Amino acid sequence: MADSNVMTIPEFSAHLGYGRTYAYQLRDEGRLVMTEDGKRVLVAESIARIEATKDPARQGVAARHAAQRAGRPAVPAAEPSASPGGASDGDAPLEAPAPPGTPAFNFQVAKAKREHFAALEAEAAYRARMKELLEAADVRAALVETMTILRTSIEGIAHRLAPALAAEVDEGEVRALLDAEIRHALSTAAESLAKVGR
Repeated sequence: MADSNVMTIPEFSAHLGYGRTYAYQLRDEGRLVMTEDGKRVLVAESIARIEATKDPARQGVAARHAAQRAGRPAVPAAEPSASPGGASDGDAPLEAPAPPGTPAFNFQVAKAKREHFAALEAEAAYRARMKELLEAADVRAALVETMTILRTSIEGIAHRLAPALAAEVDEGEVRALLDAEIRHALSTAAESLAKVGR
């Protein structure tokens, strides 16, 4: 091959020591750097991206599997098998930075975000079961109903009290009649609103 830094996807799988489909999986996850036509793999850049995006929590498993493939004892995850020059078993430096224009991907940040939002979802589900959180549509409907009841009650005060207030000369009695009607309107609205959390 003219350019040893360019391989087909199956060749790259074999280069890494995996079966034919592994590099396709890496490509689908966005962990390979492809040539401009998207048909071939840029080897050094892809190896650097694979290293940059691997899950540190699985390094022990990866080392064990690599050792099984190579037929030698597993190297602990804390001791990377790199030569003093920084190259791994031969081809390209694993710590090489990703080429310009490639999207930055931090597995730990992505994993932390996923776990954070999963925890928020679980908390929201729990709080909904405990009736601490309510569906927005239910709350809106209850508020509309409550405001309608309150408005109807308040608008009816003048109609209900006009005859009694017209004949009343005692200011204290007028105040008591108005107070009773307003309290009745507010308590009716409060009862309607209390149904929301049940």
